[in-house]
Amino acid sequence: MNNPELILKHKNIKLPAINQLGILVPDIHEAVTNYTHVLGISPWFRSKIVAHEVFYRGKPITIDVDIVLAFHKGIEVELIALKGGDECIYTNLITTTGGGLHHVGSLVLSYDQGMKRVHEAGIEVIQSGVIVTQGGAVTRYAYLDTVKQCGIITELIETRLYGILVPQNRFFMEIGCLTGDVEKING
Repeated sequence: MNNPELILKHKNIKLPAINQLGILVPDIHEAVTNYTHVLGISPWFRSKIVAHEVFYRGKPITIDVDIVLAFHKGIEVELIALKGGDECIYTNLITTTGGGLHHVGSLVLSYDQGMKRVHEAGIEVIQSGVIVTQGGAVTRYAYLDTVKQCGIITELIETRLYGILVPQNRFFMEIGCLTGDVEKING
């Protein structure tokens, strides 16, 4: 990270606040139990996903992941368990270390504008995708290769419901539970 040429090569992509920690875990049930009892983070929410389109290094892939979210003191904690599929952004970390902190994420007001800034800055997209839930929420995301510059992967995230931007927070997850789009998981 001490290479000034590497730092000056990229423009500032003007991210909003980082509000998500993405953590790769080998087992969701065990992780939820531990995060609840050891760290006091709960409740946990799982969206009912009906479609997940994924591109790894620009090529379409198929993966099977289990994702749960919790909200703790202004931070969204995302636990991700890779259950199978093609090589992807999670493969190396889960096979070499068994998991751990994977990325930091920012919710953007416009995915398209965010990605425009990413491309203008010359930052590579490692993996991107679109997740659609049973209730019609559409989340677009992109994992950015900011490891050499920042020491960690950065994710851009946008969720819309019927075209309306929806914040990812406990209130909206509770509403999702009422509509049947989200299930609550206790540790």
